[in-house]
Amino acid sequence: MAEDVLRFAGVPADRLDGDAAKLAIARDHWYADWADALAHGNEPVDTRFEAAADAVHAGDLGTLRRLLDAHPALITAPSPFPHRQTLLHYVAANGVEVERQQRSPANAVEVLRLLLARGADPDATCASYGGGMTTLCLLVSSAGPAAAGVDAALVEELCRGGAGPDGIDEDGRPLWTAITSGHTAAAEALARSGARVDNLCFAAALGELDQVRRYIEDGITPPERMGARGPRLAPQRAVEYALIWAAAHDRRAVARFLLGKNPDLRFTEPLFGATALGAARYHGNREMAALLEAHTGRLRFTHPARNTVPRPRAPRPPPADPSR
Repeated sequence: MAEDVLRFAGVPADRLDGDAAKLAIARDHWYADWADALAHGNEPVDTRFEAAADAVHAGDLGTLRRLLDAHPALITAPSPFPHRQTLLHYVAANGVEVERQQRSPANAVEVLRLLLARGADPDATCASYGGGMTTLCLLVSSAGPAAAGVDAALVEELCRGGAGPDGIDEDGRPLWTAITSGHTAAAEALARSGARVDNLCFAAALGELDQVRRYIEDGITPPERMGARGPRLAPQRAVEYALIWAAAHDRRAVARFLLGKNPDLRFTEPLFGATALGAARYHGNREMAALLEAHTGRLRFTHPARNTVPRPRAPRPPPADPSR
């Protein structure tokens, strides 16, 4: 755990001294540095809220229920730390203190259900990652719920509880976030929960081959950008974008179709700088990678003057919300 806190803070473990320890503690609580933490030193920390946040993280329904019974206002209270997350946000295990985002409990859906039943706002925002973050966007980009195998069920429960599957700006931000984070189960759960699959990139990532074929054959370009505030997309690169996200989510039927459209396999998407082959390798999609490698070899053989072997640039580890 200590190593994770130090890594998050950017503090080398072999250079840990008093100042470095203070920096790590400050950044673990989302302060810029120790001076920033001291500047907020007079702000009260509610130990009841902290106990409730610990109960969410641990899946301790009994403790959580008792705290909410005794202190109902906790359900809408924000954390005193700069990320300002509510208890519902803590279910996503993302954008908070490192020690509270290492894992998700097996009963995370029950925890979520209890919080919603007690009046938690399903679309409340917090200040993590620049602000405007909902529980849904934090959830679909979070490693903990995905590793525990509860991310899809949490997405569906949260949407049943009132969270907008297309995001609070109706711009598809949750689905963009799930897709670019490589969280296939979460993306599929969003689609089942009513998220619009209304563009080429979404259809490719979700393996909707007939829809992809229609978009390509009708000459429909990708959306202008990835959500209302995300990176812009080049309209002439529709095939390349679709192939990259199909590769990331192991949609081989879609990839075979798109490879027949002569995509530039050197092209990289704007968020992490990944090629299709890099995305496939990064996400461990071996058969997809083999398919792309075989196609690369054919291109090199048949078009030596026009094509070079693309360097398989893997995406950088995704931040919590790629659509920012």
